[in-house]
Amino acid sequence: MPEKVITTYLEITEKDQFRPKEGYLEKMEVREVRTEPYLSAVLFAGVGLPWSWYSRLGWTMEEWDDYLSDHNISTYLCFSENELVGYYQLEFDDSSSAEIRYLGLFPQYMGRSLGGMILSHAIRSAFDKGATRIWLHTCTKDADAALGNYLARGFRVFRTKEEEEDVPDKNGLIARINRFFSSYIDRYGNLS
Repeated sequence: MPEKVITTYLEITEKDQFRPKEGYLEKMEVREVRTEPYLSAVLFAGVGLPWSWYSRLGWTMEEWDDYLSDHNISTYLCFSENELVGYYQLEFDDSSSAEIRYLGLFPQYMGRSLGGMILSHAIRSAFDKGATRIWLHTCTKDADAALGNYLARGFRVFRTKEEEEDVPDKNGLIARINRFFSSYIDRYGNLS
């Protein structure tokens, strides 16, 4: 169904703009893991389904393979008190720019001030890997707190865009997930 979506693009271009969430180093454990198709798809769905993230939801294993082999992406799992609460992915280009490609919490961990901690880790990780510009985008379909969190950490808006998107309904989202898992079974399953 067509829906008006406003996308806001934000960036940090200097380390002194970064305002980390207090306690993010003490209260959050973050582990960089090997970026691979299944994990990327499951994290994308687990974090994004409540917000109707659909752009990659129906990708097959082959489409994930192609995307991940053509891009310089790092994946980070975020833990609080030994529980996996969310993740983020950084995509680096040939310059010194890094995009926080995906970042989010699993729904049951929202409202605990963890989003600012994950975002703080993502910014720090990007700077630690040599980025001089870190950018991301959010939209009106994301969590209400997302834009405020980005601004609080020091991001500045550099562009907005408004457009109609054909956002799938619940059945459309399920059909996309089924497409991915069908390709997973084709690759790894031993089903007759």
